[in-house]
Formats: sequence, structure tokens, C-alpha cells
Amino acid sequence: MSKDVKRRKYWINPHVHCGCDCGKDVKEDHDEGCADKEDAYRLIYELPGVKKENISIKVVKNGVRMNAVRDAFVEYVNEYPFLMDADTKGTTASYEEGLLIVNVPIIGDDPFKKIDSIKIN
Repeated sequence: MSKDVKRRKYWINPHVHCGCDCGKDVKEDHDEGCADKEDAYRLIYELPGVKKENISIKVVKNGVRMNAVRDAFVEYVNEYPFLMDADTKGTTASYEEGLLIVNVPIIGDDPFKKIDSIKIN
């Protein structure tokens, strides 16, 4: 890459999926009010044109950082914070046809389950 050309970083957001089959057009045995699974975060990143060896994922107990270099001109970046502690050693990732799927197990309970909602005026 020449000194005149700078790689441009593009901030992308993952799709956060509940982990069930609701994205696969399942008609039976599915709760219409589907919520995120309580035992893991499932982050799905769309990374067109990126090779697997050019992806870096780092997970700490309260978030994930993803960098993916497409070419000399484009790099995709994201930092996603967690509300609950993550199991960093149990985290897995797969990459196929431009989709990066990161499964991050959760340690502990959802802090929002034990509090009441505020009243909206």
C-alpha cells in the first residue's frame, strides 16, 4: 500500500440474534415474543469480501472487539459491549460466505430481570 492511500475504517454493527430458529422461517413451536437467549450472545457480522485469515476477534468479560481487513482500502471494525459477564474461554466463532458468527456464553443473570420498568409519561 502506498503512503498516499489510507485504509478506511467502516464501523459496522452486528445482528444480535436470539439463538433460536426464528430467522429460518420456522412456523411451529416458536414463541412470537421471542427474546434473546439468556445463556449466550450470538453476534452475526456481514463481512463481504473478507478472507477468514484477515479477521481478528478479541473477547473480554464485558465486550467483544472485531476487526476485519477486506483489502488495502477497507477495514470493518466493531466493539460490542455486554451487560453480563462473558465466558471468554467458551466463546466460539465461525465464518462462511461473508458471515461471521460469534457465540459468546454468558456468566450470571440478566440484571434487568430483577428490576421494575419505569413509568412512561
